[in-house]
Amino acid sequence: MNFFYVKLPVGTSLEGREHHFHDGLEAALTAQHLGTVIGWGDSLSSAHANEPVHLAFHRIDIEVTEVTSALTLLQRTLVALDAPLGTEIHYTLNGATLQDISSATGWRTEPCHSVPRRPARRT
Repeated sequence: MNFFYVKLPVGTSLEGREHHFHDGLEAALTAQHLGTVIGWGDSLSSAHANEPVHLAFHRIDIEVTEVTSALTLLQRTLVALDAPLGTEIHYTLNGATLQDISSATGWRTEPCHSVPRRPARRT
């Protein structure tokens, strides 16, 4: 399995719709036998001088069976679910950590400076 995570920007367009994204992504992934949603939670902003850390994203953790097919499906599904602009998909492909970011003109791929990692299992 390969680990992905989706970061949805927190704001009025997301407020109260988090489960809409969990359920929609899970349904799309399982229907195509490409993976499953394994968890979710809130992510804080990066620490910057003179700026307090704040809630910035709602994160959805996903395991996928096939990277390129799952990536295409996630992009398509997030658009269909009306994900906010600035939504990010983080993943590793051929050893490179990448992030795809949604914009008004579509998805763009950029190098990612953080490594997608599974959250620690709680016992």
